[in-house]
Amino acid sequence: CDLLLDQNLGRISGDYDRLVPPACQRIIGPSYALLRPEFGNLRKRSLARRKQPSLRRLLVSLGGVDKDNLTSRVLRALRASKLPPDCSITVVMGANAPALAAVLQLAREMPWATTVLVDAENMADLMTECDLAIGAAGSTTWERCCLGVPSLMIVAADNQRGIASAMDLIGAAHTLGDAQNSSFDQALVETIDAFSSIPDLLHAMTEKAHLLVDGEGAQRVSRAMMSLTQD
Repeated sequence: CDLLLDQNLGRISGDYDRLVPPACQRIIGPSYALLRPEFGNLRKRSLARRKQPSLRRLLVSLGGVDKDNLTSRVLRALRASKLPPDCSITVVMGANAPALAAVLQLAREMPWATTVLVDAENMADLMTECDLAIGAAGSTTWERCCLGVPSLMIVAADNQRGIASAMDLIGAAHTLGDAQNSSFDQALVETIDAFSSIPDLLHAMTEKAHLLVDGEGAQRVSRAMMSLTQD
């Protein structure tokens, strides 16, 4: 190939030595993350509202299908946490999620106002307005980073381990562990309780995350592609 893109944190150009031709241009790292324009457009507003952190709005989004029903597991774990009484929870799922009915029932039983949105098309707005997101360590990681959203990440697939580890290492997100690990429920409760009592922990995460992605990755990739055509 003439151009190789790897937008993941923790990867370096040398990872592709002997895998691509010597002349291949390698563009590596989350500064090249391909995001829809609305994330960059809302970045300034999202960062501004995080200057005085608090834990009042929680966003749970574990994929449209969430075949392992991690959403229900997260909601049950949250019931054991010390979230503030005035906290609200927004859950995002897809219409084809097998556990949608179960999640809707759980939402009605939660001690905090809990809304389930199906096939939401305004994820950038939802992320901007939340104080903390719980999600998988997939490509939405870079959307959350662009908006400076403090995140608790669950490894829902093998190919997410590298991202989760790299993000946790620099403090840009907190990894709860593998979805198959029975201990992530307790880790979730302990982390939520820490953020509730020490809101500055949220701000520290924002400061690390927003430096990784600025929403201009697609433009950088476009320029790299155009440079090849000009050559």
